[in-house]
Amino acid sequence: MIITCRPIRFHNLTQQYFRKADGIIAMYDVTQQSSFTAVRHWLDQVQDRMAEGACLMLLGNKTDVAASTDRREVSGAQGQKLAQQYQAEFYECSAKTGHQVEEAMTHLTRLLASQQDKQCESALRLDTSANGGRCCK
Repeated sequence: MIITCRPIRFHNLTQQYFRKADGIIAMYDVTQQSSFTAVRHWLDQVQDRMAEGACLMLLGNKTDVAASTDRREVSGAQGQKLAQQYQAEFYECSAKTGHQVEEAMTHLTRLLASQQDKQCESALRLDTSANGGRCCK
């Protein structure tokens, strides 16, 4: 699930997905302080409703615009600090140029695979402990 800062009219609809999502990406625009402020609201909503073990990633987008026009309003340090507050992974990227997009998605994919491995191990431990570790009773 990818969350961008959109009008509140989608608020109730997106909340339904938080509980079932394995991974959630929240994105803001590094050239607009208002989007960084708004993403905090979404992160609060996600944190309150996301499933245990779900992976959360915060992406700062439009680094290409920030670099070429010197219009950056949100520093990388601010984004990193916010990600730490919500225990989220953090990347800055450019959807337009593709800068850091593959790296961020690869990282998220690895986190999701690791989480699935943990769930499988947990299920296997429950199965063997249910009958004392023997195959037959």
